[in-house]
This record gives sequence, C-alpha cells and structure tokens, in this order.
Amino acid sequence: MDTMQLCLFISAANTLNFSRTAEQYFISQPAVTHSIKILETALGVKLFNRTSRKITLTAEGLEFLPYAVRALDTLSSAEMRLQNMAQGRTGHIRVASLSSMANELSSCLVTLYKKYPSIQVDIDLLEGTDIVNSIRKGAYDFYFSNSEMLTGAANYTFAPVSHDKLELYVNKDIADKIDIDDWATIKDFPFVSIARSDAWLTGRISRICKNRSVTPNIINYYNRAEAAIISVNAGIGISILPSAFHQLYRLPEVVTLHIPGDDTDIVRVFAWKQAQSTTACLLFKEIAFEVLNPGAAQQPIAGADI
Repeated sequence: MDTMQLCLFISAANTLNFSRTAEQYFISQPAVTHSIKILETALGVKLFNRTSRKITLTAEGLEFLPYAVRALDTLSSAEMRLQNMAQGRTGHIRVASLSSMANELSSCLVTLYKKYPSIQVDIDLLEGTDIVNSIRKGAYDFYFSNSEMLTGAANYTFAPVSHDKLELYVNKDIADKIDIDDWATIKDFPFVSIARSDAWLTGRISRICKNRSVTPNIINYYNRAEAAIISVNAGIGISILPSAFHQLYRLPEVVTLHIPGDDTDIVRVFAWKQAQSTTACLLFKEIAFEVLNPGAAQQPIAGADI
C-alpha cells in the first residue's frame, strides 16, 4: 500500500468514476483500475462494486474511506515536517483559531516570521464545537478563541485580548424595516444560522432571542458562519453573528445592527498549554504577549478541571 493508491482510492470514492479520477491525476483509466485492484488485494477485501455502467463503494470501502483519509493526512504531515526539518525549520507549533479571530492570529504570525522564519506553524480554523473538543484532547499548543470555550480547561491558561459583540446581520434592502429596540419588527423575517452542532454560538443566539421574547423563524443551518453571511448578502435571511465577521467579510449588501444588552458580549482570549517546554512554543507565546497585550485589563485566568 502506498500514498498514490490511497489518493486514487479517495478520489474514486468521491467521484465514483475511475475515468474522472484518472483525469484528476493525469494518468490513464486502466492505471487507476490496476492501482485499486492492487490495493484491494493488499487489504484482502473488495472496495468497489463494479458494473458496466457505474461503480459504488462496498461496505468495506465505506468503512475504509475515513481511515484512508486520516492515513494520507498523517503521512503528508509527516513528510512535510521532515522536509521542513531538512531545510532548517526545526521549530514547530500547532495553533487553532476561530475564523473571527483571524486578524489577531495573523498579526502574531507576521511578527513571528519576521523574527523567527525557521519556525513551522500548523494552523487550523475551527468552529466552536471543534475548538471545545480539541481543547479537551489537548490537541494544540495555542488557541485564539472565546473565553467560554476554555472554561474548565485544566491544561490551558488563557487571557483576554479583546472584546466583541454579537450583532444582527441583515440585507441592506430590509434594514430600514427593522427597529432593533422592537424585536416584533424582526420575528417575521426568515433567519439563517450556524449548525446546531456549534453549541456555543447557537446557545448564545437562542438566549438573545429568548431574552427578547422572540422565536426565530430559522429556514436554514450552515456549517460555517461565512455561509450565513453570504446568505444574508443574497437576501435569503437575517442572522446573529460576531461583529468581527463584518470586518473580515465586507459583502456589499450586508448591514450589521448593534444589539443592546450584556448578553451579546464576547471576550476573546489567547490561550496556551501550561506544559510548554519547546523553544518554538515559548517564542510564539512571547510574541503573542507582545502583539496582543493579553490580560491588560485583568490577570490571566486559569481553567478548572474539565
């Protein structure tokens, strides 16, 4: 089993078309078929059902697919890491961030690479639930997140770096029809939201609406906040999201309305793993403190046990 066999299998599993997979990798269709057969022989199972008209994954193929994806990702990461080491990039850190904190993360990386260009940084932009789950696993060295997501994080210390607000995102064509102090003017508009799996954000939105005696008419859920903003821009619905997204994605038809009240407050934080010993981690933490000035208003807050 080699990486090309995994690549071809994953592609074929997604396209369900050997010819299309061959086009993607600039090889012949018989070469794809041969590679898949070798992989099936090595595994001792049939991965695809084949007929003259179509191919479909077998039960074994469906079971193997997520393992193949993870294996390929791991091999690619290992290969990249070794290449970086061979080129003198000996330092390595892992950072996870909410997309709403992309500006803070970017500012830190700019300074880092000016001072220490040999440090390799792995970056993942995650949604709220993914952030919380990865914190429980201790998956990253640093987080750019919201304070509530780190409450109870025994292995991390965090400090506030800025404040944000949840705001109402509306299409400019209906902005004049909404009185933010009278939510009776809001309740009948279709609402688009982040997926319920993002418990932090959907929970905050639910609380805001409940506090104003409104049940939102949700017509669609999206897996990312950016998709909700695109829908607002298209006039599909209204949404409640962090104000930072309006700065990041300045779509021409979107207007944000400030929602009065403390229940819209967001505390953004920079978090670091307590047991840090590598030079690269210590250097990045030093730069983050220099750039973000975390805890200027209060001392870092250590989490309790999860």
